[in-house]
Amino acid sequence: MSPSVPHRTPHRVPIREQFPKKVVQCARYAPRVTGEALPATGSVAVSVAAAPEAVWAFACDPSVPARFSEELQAASFAEGDVAQAGAVIVGTNRNGEFSWTTESTVTDCVEPSLFRWATGDPDAPTATWTLSIAPADGGATLTHTVVFHPGRPPLGPAVEAEPFRAHEIVQTRLESVLVNMTATATGIAGLAEQAHADR
Repeated sequence: MSPSVPHRTPHRVPIREQFPKKVVQCARYAPRVTGEALPATGSVAVSVAAAPEAVWAFACDPSVPARFSEELQAASFAEGDVAQAGAVIVGTNRNGEFSWTTESTVTDCVEPSLFRWATGDPDAPTATWTLSIAPADGGATLTHTVVFHPGRPPLGPAVEAEPFRAHEIVQTRLESVLVNMTATATGIAGLAEQAHADR
């Protein structure tokens, strides 16, 4: 079952205030010039005091985000799969009283810089998620990005059912997801920094 879409945006502490030490950029959803609510993109970038190779070890492990996200409860590669394009990731999620499972496909896996997966049909996904790693002064920058695609549940049907609320629906969902994405990115940064310090 997919989560319902709330009618009101709850008050949240700005992401930069929740994660003041690491967040270097947070791009939220903004209405498109065309008026279309979807596709919609959100991203957060964090600084990491470790080399890209140290970050990669955690970014390409699908079980790691579940250690930090409140929504993702567990994730792992399907039996026999490893971090490579075409690998399948099985996830378990919970949001309030709703719980559901997902199946995603790794679409890009370039060590140590890019790990991307598509949730649902890889040719027509519900969402596409990316962890990208770039060298930076003092270590690396880790950027976590999501794209919600049109016509796919739960956002697609919700937007079609209430087109007058389309931007509100998408923004509410993306704000919630960005909090968990930021927690994931800063969590990965912390793990990479600890591994670097322990060497």
